Amino acid sequence: MKYYVDDQTEVHVAGGTVSQALTDLTTRYPAITTHILDSRGRLRRHVNLFVNKENIQALKGIDTPLKESDKIILLASISGG
Repeated sequence: MKYYVDDQTEVHVAGGTVSQALTDLTTRYPAITTHILDSRGRLRRHVNLFVNKENIQALKGIDTPLKESDKIILLASISGG
């Protein structure tokens, strides 16, 4: 995914929740949008987000609150047949 964020491995985003951070990310780097969000603006099934190593599904999903020091990790699952 770093291809879509100017080949960076780490990007600083703003937001008080995961949802707001995703909005900041996709606003600044629109090319990444279709790779992480579906046509309804929901997180794609193959995209996993972690806040400080904890899957957001175990927290409050995209409504998970964030602190300034939190780190969000975005991982895309790979599958094949």
